[in-house]
Amino acid sequence: MSRRGNVTFKEGQEHRRKFVKLFEKLKYRHSDWQVWHDFIYMAAAALSQPCNFHQNREDEYLRIINGYNKEEQELFPQMLAEIIQAFEQEKYADVLGELYMQLEMNNKWHGQFFTPYHVCSMMAKCSATDISAEIKGKGYMSVNDPCCGSGALLVAFAEHCFEQNVNYQQNILFVAQDIDPVVARMCFIQMSLLGMPGYVIIGNSLTQPSVGHALFPKIGKVNENIPDADIWYTPFFFTDVWHTRRKLEEIKVMMASMFNAVADERAPPPAVPEPEVKEVVRNDIASTKREYEQLSLF
Repeated sequence: MSRRGNVTFKEGQEHRRKFVKLFEKLKYRHSDWQVWHDFIYMAAAALSQPCNFHQNREDEYLRIINGYNKEEQELFPQMLAEIIQAFEQEKYADVLGELYMQLEMNNKWHGQFFTPYHVCSMMAKCSATDISAEIKGKGYMSVNDPCCGSGALLVAFAEHCFEQNVNYQQNILFVAQDIDPVVARMCFIQMSLLGMPGYVIIGNSLTQPSVGHALFPKIGKVNENIPDADIWYTPFFFTDVWHTRRKLEEIKVMMASMFNAVADERAPPPAVPEPEVKEVVRNDIASTKREYEQLSLF
C-alpha cells in the first residue's frame, strides 16, 4: 500500500508483494521513509561488515535497530530475505529501485525518478563495445556509473554480459557513485546480491569524481579525501581473482617506481654552462669606465 493507493505487482513478483506487507507492519509506529532508510542501511551493513568491517557502521546499525521493539526487529531480516528471494525469482531486475518508486519514497527525497529497467537494458546493449576483446587485451573491464541511483544501469550491463557469455564476476569491475546515501546503498545491496565485484562511492561525482585507478578508489589527489566509510565494497570485490589483480597492480606500480629511480640515478648530470667572458680591449678602458659611471648624478 502506498499513500496514493494500492501497489500493484506483475506475475512473478510475489516476493515483492510479501516485502511490502512486512514493510506496512512497521509503519504503525514509524514513518514509511524512516522504515525504508533504516532497512536499507541495516541490509547494506549486514552485507558489508563480514568483508570490510567498520566500527562506525556497526555502531549505526545498533543505534537504528534499538529504535524498534522486539517484534519489529524480527521483521527486518524477513524483509531482506524477501528481497533475496525476489532476485532468485526475477534474476536481473531493479527490485529495490522499482519498490522505491512504487512506495513513493522518491517524493520524500529530492524528487528522484529512476530510469525504467527496460530502458537501462537498451542503453547497456547500445553502449557496450566488444566486451570480450577489451577483456582479452587488459585482463578485465571496468564500467562506471557516476549517478547510479539504485544501480539499474549497472545491473542491466551485468545481464548483458551474462547474455554474451562473459563471466562478469571474474572479468568486470563495477564502479558506482551517487550523492544520495540511501540510493547509493540500494545500489550496493543489488550489486552484492547479484555477485557484482566493485564498490559504490557516496559523494558528489561533479566535485569529487572517481578518476583514479579503478582497482584502487582511494588513490589520487581527488579520491584520497573520500572517507573510508563512504566507499562500500561488494563481497565479490574480495574474491581471490580480484585480490590477485590488486596485488599484481601494486607490484607493477612498485617496479615502475624502482626503475624510474634507477634511471634518474644513472642519468648524466646536466651540463653546466661556461660563464661568458667578455673580452675587454685595452683601448676601450676609458669608454668602459664611462659606461659604469652613467648612474652618477654629476
